[in-house]
Amino acid sequence: MLKDMRPFKFFYDKDKSKGKKESSKIMWAIAMSIDPHTDNAYKNMAPETKKNLISEDYLNDKKFNWDHPEIVKLSEAYTDHCLTIAEKELIGYEEKLAQRGAFIKKVDYTMDSYDDRGKIEKGTADQLDKMMLNSSKIFAEIENIREKLAKEEMDGQLKGGATESAAESGML
Repeated sequence: MLKDMRPFKFFYDKDKSKGKKESSKIMWAIAMSIDPHTDNAYKNMAPETKKNLISEDYLNDKKFNWDHPEIVKLSEAYTDHCLTIAEKELIGYEEKLAQRGAFIKKVDYTMDSYDDRGKIEKGTADQLDKMMLNSSKIFAEIENIREKLAKEEMDGQLKGGATESAAESGML
């Protein structure tokens, strides 16, 4: 159980709400914001959109501070302890592809030109074109990782590399 693992245990133990509902709800929100499993309805959303929706719809707190040091620590612990290597890799690729897309979107196309002294000023067109073509390669790698994860889920591999029990897999 997540609530039994440090630092979640410390967070859970210091919760004074009835039935420890506050800490439990926040831990679930953290899981929903990070977990890439197919049953997570938030998995395909951009990180900020995902966090905003979870804050508003699940936590009922539009001002929930995802950047609070304790929440950051819990989020890092969830990633470190609860995700497989492939899941961590998928998240990393997705974050970088999103950053790449935002960067490309901000940069205007310019052509090479010459200044008043006849010195060439390099434009951005060639670099942008190369970046956009390479983005498709990164996306293909993301899809490859997703396929591997889907296969792992179908084969009964669970979070942390555990395997399903006989009862969970339907053998009993």
